Amino acid sequence: MLVKINTKDANVTERSQKTMEKKLQNRFIRYFKDEPEDKTTLWVKVSEKKYITKVELTISYLGYLLRSETTDNKSAMAALDKAIDVLERQIVKCKTKLARGRHTTITEDVAEPAVEEEPDNYPIVRVKSYEMKPLTVQEAILNMNMLSHNFYMFKNRENGKICTVYRRNDGDYGLIEAEE
Repeated sequence: MLVKINTKDANVTERSQKTMEKKLQNRFIRYFKDEPEDKTTLWVKVSEKKYITKVELTISYLGYLLRSETTDNKSAMAALDKAIDVLERQIVKCKTKLARGRHTTITEDVAEPAVEEEPDNYPIVRVKSYEMKPLTVQEAILNMNMLSHNFYMFKNRENGKICTVYRRNDGDYGLIEAEE
């Protein structure tokens, strides 16, 4: 498994990066032992904003893109430990869900942490519809804020794509554009 570390506005030493890489490989090697080493890549993004360190882990596992994001005000290593735990739970959940669909039991001798069962079908309790008018991104953010929602879907006036704006945990805004 390859580990690629990217830092943004964070002071992470070379020694800390090597420690992070070693921790990640030791923790996730059991899930990727059958794959060639250069086939699986784990992306690590470490950023720091206002003395809070954020670590994001992203990996492709059995065709699913799994991602975890955690913050810590002490150090990047503490945030990494939290992110590793979250990503490992996601891997186990994904593996369990896929195995349950094909087999009744998992026949591996890997000790896995306990996971909460997810339902096979997710109930839809409410359906909303609205007229999707072409808007600019700023108009969509204004509409989202007026409705007190965390996200807002709209048709982008500038490029004609279906887009979603959302409020991030740090108070900033994000934009998701649908590809054709």
